[in-house]
Amino acid sequence: MKSHRLLYVVAVALLLSCKPTVPAGILQPDEMEDVLYDYHIAEAMAKNEYGSDVDMKRNAYFQSVLKKHQISEADFDSSLVYYYSRLDKLIDIYNHVNERLGNEASRVGAAVGEISHYSQYGSSGDTANIWSTPTDLMLIPYAPDNRFSFVLKADTTFRMGDSFMFQFVTETIWQAGSHSAVVCLTARYDNDSITQHYSTVSTSGITQIRVPSNKKSMLKDLRGFIYLANDASSDVRRLMFVSQIQLIRFRDKEIEKTLSDEKADSVKTDSVQRAVNARGGVVDSTSRPVGRGLRSKSAPFKKGGTKN
Repeated sequence: MKSHRLLYVVAVALLLSCKPTVPAGILQPDEMEDVLYDYHIAEAMAKNEYGSDVDMKRNAYFQSVLKKHQISEADFDSSLVYYYSRLDKLIDIYNHVNERLGNEASRVGAAVGEISHYSQYGSSGDTANIWSTPTDLMLIPYAPDNRFSFVLKADTTFRMGDSFMFQFVTETIWQAGSHSAVVCLTARYDNDSITQHYSTVSTSGITQIRVPSNKKSMLKDLRGFIYLANDASSDVRRLMFVSQIQLIRFRDKEIEKTLSDEKADSVKTDSVQRAVNARGGVVDSTSRPVGRGLRSKSAPFKKGGTKN
């Protein structure tokens, strides 16, 4: 019995010794979560500041966060760079941060955003969320992790006249360099025509980009990307966490009604044709010759009965 217990203790010790740990001087995941949560609360407060000294006030908010958690700017930057090489951990941390930010927004009575409005839709129907890949990702200023690309091929559920909206929520950290990322959506149609739609992301919040209805051609595929410029001046403290990605497809009501009417007319015509074919050319019983039991529609009515 003692030998079995000893083996169990040794196994647990080996398991714990193999578990990856965060190096000294780097914020632990739960500590990093708390700092990032307060950082984004401070950023939201800074958005309400106006005047020429807005950058100074934004930095003052940031310094107050560092003071609250008793860390230096170098501690925060080195921790961020550490998690750059462990994006799965950073995404997990930001998922928790986003949940807390959402709970705080609900607590203070913030209105439900358009992202939440479309969360009720499934992958089918007149209005549908057709996004099927992971909805959360992290972009950092190092290739290849500074670009996210996707291709969505049209299938039998797509209709002529469909329009689309690509949308997502971002939480950003900017230290220097270009304060924006580029979002692009390209639609390719069966006549090889192409439309491209661009937008930029420069602050945290909801981003939307739309592809209008094309009533003359069928969609072949949608291609898109989100690109965070690899700016050499911003190697530290610069990232974009993208979450709640949705690609909403909208039906064109006029085209749907036209197709529905055409289908109804086709069904009606087909039903009449089947009825005619089923009768096999039988003459209408109301047109049988006189003397066979029924009067013809065209035969005159004779009074006085039949002459012998």
